[in-house]
Amino acid sequence: MLTEVFIFLATLTSVIWLWLSYRNQYWKRQNIPFIKPHPLFGNFKEIALWQKDPCAHFKHLYDSVKDSTPCVGIYVFHRPGLLLRDLNLIKNVLIKDFNMFSNRYSASDPHTDGIGGNNLFFLKNPKWKEIRAKLTPVFTSGKIKQMFHLVEEIGRNLDKYLCTLTDVSQVHEVKEINALFTTDVIASVAFGVLANSLEDPKGEFRRNGARVFQFNYRRALEFTAMFFVPQLVKPLHFKTFSSETSDFLRTAMTHVIKERMKSATHRNDLIDVLVNFVKEAQRDPTHFANDMDLVIGQAAIFFTAGFETSSATMSFSLYELAKRQDIQQRLRDEIRGVLQESSDGQPSYEQINEMKLLHNVILEVLRMYPPLPFLDRECTAAEGYSLKPYFDFTIPQGMPVYIPASAIQRDPQYFPNPDSFEPDRFNPDNKLHNNLMPSMPFGIGPHNCIGERFGLLQTKVGLINFFRNHYVTPCKETMPEMKLSPRAIIIQSDGGIYLNLVRDPLIKL
Repeated sequence: MLTEVFIFLATLTSVIWLWLSYRNQYWKRQNIPFIKPHPLFGNFKEIALWQKDPCAHFKHLYDSVKDSTPCVGIYVFHRPGLLLRDLNLIKNVLIKDFNMFSNRYSASDPHTDGIGGNNLFFLKNPKWKEIRAKLTPVFTSGKIKQMFHLVEEIGRNLDKYLCTLTDVSQVHEVKEINALFTTDVIASVAFGVLANSLEDPKGEFRRNGARVFQFNYRRALEFTAMFFVPQLVKPLHFKTFSSETSDFLRTAMTHVIKERMKSATHRNDLIDVLVNFVKEAQRDPTHFANDMDLVIGQAAIFFTAGFETSSATMSFSLYELAKRQDIQQRLRDEIRGVLQESSDGQPSYEQINEMKLLHNVILEVLRMYPPLPFLDRECTAAEGYSLKPYFDFTIPQGMPVYIPASAIQRDPQYFPNPDSFEPDRFNPDNKLHNNLMPSMPFGIGPHNCIGERFGLLQTKVGLINFFRNHYVTPCKETMPEMKLSPRAIIIQSDGGIYLNLVRDPLIKL
């Protein structure tokens, strides 16, 4: 009996080893340059074991081959994929030939994760295209201008909150402060409610929002699977939102939509669009909005992604500006000039959009710390996608491709001194300004971030109000060099960002 068991196990082990060996020879058989894989984890061992943060990991993959290599074969755990390096090839995949890569490879399951799997980020075609078209009008320049007063009001609340923290100088963890501000902004714009997180940091909006991006081991495993091994999401019941957060979002959104429909008021915000979805569904039983989770999912992703990415950008901005007092002083001078031009000390929407240094500071921070370090796509064309003239190879349907955005944005051939914080590199007279393709923190092409304009606006309003009466300097708790969390797919610092907050009003009102 023992002999038979031993033979069975030995045979099974041999079969598995042979299968792994054959699989890991895929790119060699295709005559495509590739990075040697780990037998079990492919080229994602550091991601699987949380040994490197995603930015460092994709930088390692990107730098593993010569600069002239347009793309390189990789193994995404068990599956062959491609890492794109050539900017023209990237442009073709993301823009010119978008119809052949119209889905993200990452996914959640809409059946077991009703809200997370049905939001615009994870939706697949054709439903993605339909909902994207209906949501796009919410994020035009005109509509965002109409939302400006909501953002500006909460910006004033941020300034008041900061003024309550210190009279002179005191150390504070700025990530949480910024998250309170952006949570209040998104709650107002996406949910039409006052979350008052700056007054009540333990309120339900902040508590549930924070839970999504608390990358403990369970959450890190769920996000790793969704982005790199989506086949595991359904059988393991992984979810974008916990059951508690999903229940909160359903309750809050259902109440807000019902109240908006009852009052028949209009704010030109996301809720108005979702109300129209519900009204259309009442007339059409085949309308997608008859699945209420699909309606709520759009507000949910805007809420969670909107507060986290902008608060992180604000925090990284404060960190870099604390280390570069010369640039911080120039920025505060720009803010002072705008405040002095304003009759009531509150800059207008147009004035904020004309602040060149503020805009360049944010672009530079997004270059160094993009919210998502990579872009992923899946070949959706049944006939595949030819890599000619680069290689005599056709990308088969279903194969994932990755664009290492964070690595490209730190490539010295595109950005000299890439690890140095230099906002002036985005000045109009800089040659790079004429080709911003190497910098893609919001993605590019039809699948780019729909909330890009709004995200930039709330970040600008937040920084203006942060610096209105204060400046920041390093303290003994400040990290000498930024360290990123290896468990966070959405970029996060590894620990708090502690800075010294110094009271220094720019103008006297």
